[in-house]
Amino acid sequence: MEDFKFEELIEKYLSVLPEKFKERLKNIGVVVDYENYSHKDPDDANPNELTLGLYQGLPNTEKPGHYRNLPDKITIFKKSLESVSTNDEELAMNLKKVLLHEIGHYFGIDEKKLKELGY
Repeated sequence: MEDFKFEELIEKYLSVLPEKFKERLKNIGVVVDYENYSHKDPDDANPNELTLGLYQGLPNTEKPGHYRNLPDKITIFKKSLESVSTNDEELAMNLKKVLLHEIGHYFGIDEKKLKELGY
């Protein structure tokens, strides 16, 4: 998939979020890593597992009312997503799932609960 189409999908998925979530998404950026397959975290329990997306920041549930800091960040790893997708339709579906998963972390939802929810 062309990079600009990939970015358009991200914008589309963000634009169709329910209003109650969109209005609470503040001080966060979404970036695409086009070069790497994943973020290598030395503390990761599964260092050989591909990282499809990464949330970096302090979840909303842990931010004090006066919280002012650099923006939180969601990184989407395009090469990783392409490697687990067989075609552009599957890539789009996987991208949506990963983006919603990382937004879930922003809202303080842990990995176990996200898996229960299908993300």
